[in-house]
Amino acid sequence: MLVCYKTAVSDLPRSVDVAIVGGGFAGMATAWWLARKMVRDVIVLERESQLGAYASGRAAGIGRQLTEDDLSSALTVVGAAHLRAFFPQAWKPTGGLLSFEDMEIAKGYLSRAQRLSVDVVKMTRRGVTEMWPQLASLQIEAALHVPSDGIIDIAAFLEALADGRRVEKRTGVERIEAGGRGARLVTTRGTIEARFVVDATGAWAGRTTNDPPLESLKRHVYVLDAKPTAAPFVWHIGSRELYLRADGERVLVSPCDATPVSAGDQKPDAQGEALLRARLEGSPLADAPIHRAWACQRTFARGMQLGRDSTRPWLIWAVGLGGHGATAASAVGEIVANAVIDGL
Repeated sequence: MLVCYKTAVSDLPRSVDVAIVGGGFAGMATAWWLARKMVRDVIVLERESQLGAYASGRAAGIGRQLTEDDLSSALTVVGAAHLRAFFPQAWKPTGGLLSFEDMEIAKGYLSRAQRLSVDVVKMTRRGVTEMWPQLASLQIEAALHVPSDGIIDIAAFLEALADGRRVEKRTGVERIEAGGRGARLVTTRGTIEARFVVDATGAWAGRTTNDPPLESLKRHVYVLDAKPTAAPFVWHIGSRELYLRADGERVLVSPCDATPVSAGDQKPDAQGEALLRARLEGSPLADAPIHRAWACQRTFARGMQLGRDSTRPWLIWAVGLGGHGATAASAVGEIVANAVIDGL
């Protein structure tokens, strides 16, 4: 694919209709939808030299549709449908397994699947461990197979969202305030006036507008020198929560840790590795050598913040996706783009 987005070598425009701050999935999906809906005067401002440099670009690409609640699941179901329809180059249809320690929690997920018309197949513990014998040490009371789940190619998805958009990288936004056409953005490369500003800055959301910070949690991801045994990813929900999937000829696994950290802290640490070994205790993976380790951030608010700010008509939020941003991105982008269009 020929990617035609601009880099930060040209001069910034003095004014635009829409300035999107943050080049992760939420910001880029909003830009993609605005272009699809024929809104052209849009710029994305990204302070790093690459898109999705934080949680978006460092996640594991798990295309899980059934999440912890109905709101997130409704977005991930739509987002996965968009990935299959619009971004097939970024979607690998592997299917997914959800295993549970608690039967009542499993029943809740099954009800959610029925409400959202997600086809699932009930599985036994034996069915899961036949696919992934590495999980035999876990307590599994019930499981669901979701055939329509998949794996997301993070880089390919971001590339497709960016194709044809105006993206200015290495452009940090230092302050946003009311003024001019709606808002004034003071950046490291000059000032831009915009009718609307989309805050899609993830862990940094609200800092440039003097709003309360969001909660950032660090999650480790590891690639182990071990052979994968099944195509579907598996996410175990319980006291030893973890997920794993094939990563070429190795196994990618996360202990699903959630350590509060300051924005930008993505360094792997000894605490994450210790939790990994504890989660895998008794498993053939317990002593597998670590081939690669990294961390990403999940960012939370009191529920997702999507849409117009209640007191500043020029400000639109696209933050607080809580770890499901890759799968939900396209659905989130459409909601935020519609909020922009309603004000134009």
